[in-house]
Amino acid sequence: MVSVDAERIYQHVLKTEGEKHPLFSPERMEACADYILAEFESYGLKANVHKFKVDGFDYTFRNIEASTEGGGPELLVVSHYDTVRYAPGANDNGSAIAVMLEAARVLSLGELSSPVRFIGFNLEELNPLRAQRMRELALQYGIRDKVGHYTSWRTSQKMEYFARLQFKFITESKTYAEAAAKAIAEIDAELSPSEREFLQGIQDLSEGLTMANWPGQTSLMGSSAWVRGALKRGQKIKGVLCLETMGYVSNKKNSQHFPEGLDPDMFKIYSTEPDLRTGDFLTIVGDRNSAVLAETFCEQCRRGSVQLPYACLQEDFTYEQAAYIMHDILRSDHAPFWRENIPALMLTDSADFRYPFYHTPADTIDKLDFDFLAKTCKAVMATALTF
Repeated sequence: MVSVDAERIYQHVLKTEGEKHPLFSPERMEACADYILAEFESYGLKANVHKFKVDGFDYTFRNIEASTEGGGPELLVVSHYDTVRYAPGANDNGSAIAVMLEAARVLSLGELSSPVRFIGFNLEELNPLRAQRMRELALQYGIRDKVGHYTSWRTSQKMEYFARLQFKFITESKTYAEAAAKAIAEIDAELSPSEREFLQGIQDLSEGLTMANWPGQTSLMGSSAWVRGALKRGQKIKGVLCLETMGYVSNKKNSQHFPEGLDPDMFKIYSTEPDLRTGDFLTIVGDRNSAVLAETFCEQCRRGSVQLPYACLQEDFTYEQAAYIMHDILRSDHAPFWRENIPALMLTDSADFRYPFYHTPADTIDKLDFDFLAKTCKAVMATALTF
């Protein structure tokens, strides 16, 4: 089989780098979708555009997909192509787009025993209607200016404190709105009238949102829409490899951190330090339905031609348990699949728990390790050939 070309991975990131936001840079967002579609078609794959809408928002969004030949249940290799505002997105999620495209190119040249579908999802980062309303509220009450900066240091402190309190109260509340009300009450005496009005607006926007139902309401819009459509069509899915923010490694001690609910002892590791404090590995996360897929992927990482260091978390937890105990591990497009009990792995460098440039203007191509990305691509392809 043709080998993985790290230069091609680099060129994909180079050509897709740049803010791709539905409110502030929709042209760049659409250009990236066109680029992915053109690449799929150039490989001779059966390409398709999956269109979807967001309730209340007058725009038609696109997921871009392509598949190899064959019938039966499919393995999906997915990534997202949108970014947050001001972020060039070289790592989040250009690194994953590039690995997906290179895997698609190489796999299109061989014969597979079962089909593989590649999907570039849109709106992983946010619900544009919700983002628009939050921006309007912030402008109306003078919380942020037109470029998104807080209008005062004092206000920034109050808003950040509110966010921490809401997060604290959510575990003892039924909804995000209830948690917001508790947070507002906690700091009410310190708020100006405009700050109070703004936070009450945020509370209203959070009505009905829970730790378990936010995917497809606040973010993960494209993948949630795709999964709903797949279930209606009766589409058979063997498993999902979700590629997310995967190009940054560090050999420095204490460069790796972990979210609440996770501990290094929970991970099975290969070719990295046992305490997992050095961020030189790929993080693999799977739920109770993903044991065979995780075992297969880890086996491919250990192949002599790959040798990819990893830390794998795959335990007997459900989607609901993840939502309330390890909520950070739902922050990508695998979550809608987990919710439907479809085996899926999130493959990542762990984003803001390692990458200091996450969601910033400094998320640029010079931060990425393309040897690491090439190894990751090899592991993805080997899993597609084996699973």
